[in-house]
Amino acid sequence: MARKSDVVELIEKQNGVLRLRPTFVHRFYPDLNRLGQNALKKNAREFIPERWIGSSVEAINPQPIPSGGLSMLTDDLSLRDAIKAAPDRMMSDELLKTHGAEFRCLVKILDPGEPIVFHVHATDAQVKKYPKNFRGHRFGKDEAYYFLEVPKGPMPYTHAGLYEGVTRRELADAVRKGPQYALELSPSFYQNYEEGFFVPAGLPHRPSTALTLEIQQPSDVYTLLETHAGGKPMPPQQMHPGFKSLDEAFDLIEMKLAVEVGKLRQNRLIPSPVGGAMRGGETAWIFRPTVCKKFGGKRIRVTDAMKVKENSPFVLWFWQGSGTMNGRKVRRGDEFFVTAGAARDGVELKNDGDVLLEAFSFFPAI
Repeated sequence: MARKSDVVELIEKQNGVLRLRPTFVHRFYPDLNRLGQNALKKNAREFIPERWIGSSVEAINPQPIPSGGLSMLTDDLSLRDAIKAAPDRMMSDELLKTHGAEFRCLVKILDPGEPIVFHVHATDAQVKKYPKNFRGHRFGKDEAYYFLEVPKGPMPYTHAGLYEGVTRRELADAVRKGPQYALELSPSFYQNYEEGFFVPAGLPHRPSTALTLEIQQPSDVYTLLETHAGGKPMPPQQMHPGFKSLDEAFDLIEMKLAVEVGKLRQNRLIPSPVGGAMRGGETAWIFRPTVCKKFGGKRIRVTDAMKVKENSPFVLWFWQGSGTMNGRKVRRGDEFFVTAGAARDGVELKNDGDVLLEAFSFFPAI
């Protein structure tokens, strides 16, 4: 158990901006090594297609795939435990009042070598209604994407929702026939660079091979709507964990919502400037809380020097370039948790390189 005194000492030593160690997660689907994860593999049969950022959640994987997922501040101190040990120093009063001593969002970078199988995530209400089916979880999984500008992989098309008129039985029959039939019932869109899409829980979707920045609720619930992944058949307990049959799991699908999202228009996410013109850089919403409801995220581009302020703690991840943060050297791939006090005071970002210094900030909605 973490001690408050140790957490406070770490906060004071790092001036409220706590460095997080990179966290990579094994999965059942292949990667393209766009995150340099091959250096972490013990053999060619391992897939490590995800990096988790600011995570207070553990991955749920079927054996023999290892779990992991928690973000660590030191060898023996996780972000989750630090928040629990010193909530008054890590969190804002408003977040504590609303959420308690926890950081209710999870960020991932997805590096799929092939489209992730067609699947659905449970809603908050479903997780609450079926606690035995979702052991260890308290939340459903709304999620949203932003597509990063690197090579997109072999199939950069995301399926989301269902066409109007599709019934639950038609979808179930198509899933049993194979993904080529199920996907005929779901609209798709091209994964445009620097754009995104909001995917609420309860609808079928299939993320694809662009390098994807994803924000979501702190949960790892899923139900798969395909029978194979990575060229291998999946057992029932991997397809629909917690449910006896696929028919039972199909009750998770919110059919009316799936048709609405399938129209694809209202769920698109286009970066929009935050406030007016800024000196030294620009900030834009990529995950606007008015759309995503449960979380938010911004893109920060630093050309010279600028200050970033928030009213509550946030996670900060550097995507490209190099520079300083409050005089501290930062570069591509660095990840930090900015405590409530430091967020209110603001962090000073400076670009000292030849390319744009670009970072992203993420936070739970209040």
